[in-house]
Amino acid sequence: MFVKAVESIRDAIRPMHIIRRRFGDDAILADIATMFFVNEYGYAVTSKRVSTILKASANAEQLYRMYLEKRSALPHDESYRFALKRLEKDMKLTHDSVIQIRYAFMGCAKGNIRIQCTPHPKYDLALLHFTTDDEYLYRGHVTFAAETPKQGQSVCRLGFPLPEFKNYRMNPENDTIEFADVGKNGSSLLALDGTVTRFLSDGERSFGVETTNAGPLGLNGAPLFDTEGRVVGMQSGIGLMMLGADIKLESPNHEPYVDHGTMHLAVHTHPDVIKDFLRAQNVTFYEA
Repeated sequence: MFVKAVESIRDAIRPMHIIRRRFGDDAILADIATMFFVNEYGYAVTSKRVSTILKASANAEQLYRMYLEKRSALPHDESYRFALKRLEKDMKLTHDSVIQIRYAFMGCAKGNIRIQCTPHPKYDLALLHFTTDDEYLYRGHVTFAAETPKQGQSVCRLGFPLPEFKNYRMNPENDTIEFADVGKNGSSLLALDGTVTRFLSDGERSFGVETTNAGPLGLNGAPLFDTEGRVVGMQSGIGLMMLGADIKLESPNHEPYVDHGTMHLAVHTHPDVIKDFLRAQNVTFYEA
């Protein structure tokens, strides 16, 4: 049903690769997000989560470098261990603290790339603008549906659900995590269909489109599109519908179990929210 639609839209969709490191640990945690381009001028939209990552990356790096400077100034005497623990406490550094974040926008542009990120002031949406002195690497752009989606309509998402890339390492000499020419450097696209279940409103406007088949976190920022490949939303999260009562069911091996009355649904930023934001930012986009 969505074969031609996927083929028409896939070259405008790109992943953001993310790696993190926690305080006191050299293990690297991989993450991924999805974005899609809306025109030929380097403008893309994604989940507001991406703008949070960009800001957190700079803040974490600044905090950790400040910690290293203060640690190097501590006297190396019998009080060092006590002073170090007090420093960590004063700076609120624990084993759950993220001290380094690195990210890479894959297949977007090459050369000297500059990225401007503008988050929506209220809804889960962010605008990315890539400028370069070389060339863009993505091909084509999405087209938005002129009409809003309808309840019961078949729709699909296409994005990068899992961080399958392995091209990163810990550099002990620089005390930093980094992307490198090692291991797999790509992640695969996933197409996930569903049905529009209902629309979400906050009293001010319809801001969300809900569908069946909740997708993984990496699909946040992925386009929601119809059978013609026209965009009708963007995945922004997962919703839980409480069914109101425990339901007794039977597993395939006939063992009874209880479903605690929840249904996982996908939540998407409404296409009108996206288009209104693009207009407010004077960004060209296309409808059909």
